[in-house]
Amino acid sequence: MSVGTVSLWYPLALYALLYYQTGLINRVVVPRFLDGFFMNLDVRIFGEFPAFFLRGKQGNAFLDEFFHFFYFSYYLIIPLTGILLFRKEVRLFERFVFQLSSLFYLCFFIFIFLPVEGPIAWRNEYFHQGGLFQTMVDFIYTGGENPGAAFPSSHVAATFLVAWWGSRQFERMKIAYWLTCLFLSMATVYCMFHYAVDVIAGLLLGFLVVLTFNRVEIKRYYRGTC
Repeated sequence: MSVGTVSLWYPLALYALLYYQTGLINRVVVPRFLDGFFMNLDVRIFGEFPAFFLRGKQGNAFLDEFFHFFYFSYYLIIPLTGILLFRKEVRLFERFVFQLSSLFYLCFFIFIFLPVEGPIAWRNEYFHQGGLFQTMVDFIYTGGENPGAAFPSSHVAATFLVAWWGSRQFERMKIAYWLTCLFLSMATVYCMFHYAVDVIAGLLLGFLVVLTFNRVEIKRYYRGTC
């Protein structure tokens, strides 16, 4: 593999490092988490924490593992889509990485000034000794998470952008991409990593980034479906 090829991929490796750093910087800029406001906003909109609508207070072993799998799929869908685009055309891959990087850096900037921990305390109360994917997600969270990066949900925003790219470039996988985006969005709330307003903000941000960078493709797609 040439140095030029490696240079195309290194931005993806930086996401995790920069993400972790935001959890250190935000505590300097805004010493207190702003969870009270976002939790109250969830309750005002939905009546109670939406995870209780999806999961209930007792939960279900199958659904627990099902949604943890889709939460974990976030760590697969980005590199796999990158590989598929790279193999199809390097220029497509470069555009994809630029748009994804722009989205992530925007999220990181927001995290610094709007630090939200998410309902992690509730998660620790309701999820105990789960299956394989819950264990994997817990391991990743313990080692790579630095609280304060819940709003907007970068999981949801990035997956929306990836689903757009995947569904446009690989027609046969369109349904799989959008179903992954749907279930992952639900999983962030079900698994109690995010408030519902985090997910809504993530979807909106992902849509705005797609709209900003892909206006020409959107117009072509619209004309082709009319």
